[in-house]
Amino acid sequence: MDTTSLTASLSKATIAPTELARRAGVSRNTEWSLRRDPSRAKLGTLRELALACGLDIRIATVEASDPYAAAAARVMVGDLLAENVENQEQLTEWVARLRRWAPDAEPLQLTKMAAEVSAPQSRAGAIFLIGRHDPDRLASAAIASEQPWSLSGAPALDALGIEPISSASPTVLWTLAPAIVMGMLLSTHRKTTVASAANVIVAPLHQTVLAGGANLGGLELVSPVQAVIDSLGVGGELGVAAHNIAGRW
Repeated sequence: MDTTSLTASLSKATIAPTELARRAGVSRNTEWSLRRDPSRAKLGTLRELALACGLDIRIATVEASDPYAAAAARVMVGDLLAENVENQEQLTEWVARLRRWAPDAEPLQLTKMAAEVSAPQSRAGAIFLIGRHDPDRLASAAIASEQPWSLSGAPALDALGIEPISSASPTVLWTLAPAIVMGMLLSTHRKTTVASAANVIVAPLHQTVLAGGANLGGLELVSPVQAVIDSLGVGGELGVAAHNIAGRW
């Protein structure tokens, strides 16, 4: 749960801190601590504080897309060095979580588990496009953005030469500048709000995605395991191809 708005509301509250604590049924010390960091408080306590400020709390679920889930799976199958991941705490948490979810730690099972919670189309800020998805066209837009980027999905799986990849399978373009890249593609693409209808997914890049990638003929491609995880997350024919590739590991 994002507690940023609650923290701001507590800081701007016109009620005296002592009165706020009394209304919320907590001690003054608890109110003081939660005013600074409410992230570890019980939900009931947070709601009492919010109500005392004339607010309420709503909790919403969204599709998970955590880059550290993919990074953890890659570390576990030997595709990524742990020291190359900037947030060791997040990585450690996901490694432990995937070990609980997939006790046998088989590559196919690990990549499938990670894909369920790191799919590019579920990443906040992802953009869905319909149009030309040949790698050269997408690479041209990405290069022009002057920001780091890498291709995944169809072109990355196709580069492995292991499994036939349908020409209709979507491409994932990871970039630090999704909006800029989209603007450069609008002459040949149109936006859609339906992820399954898109043949180009422009997704916000995370540092771990680039690790282990390769440049092939001017195309920046993610690592094989990252490509499989992304493709399993996208699903459809692309997911089937990725499943078949991972099943051979």
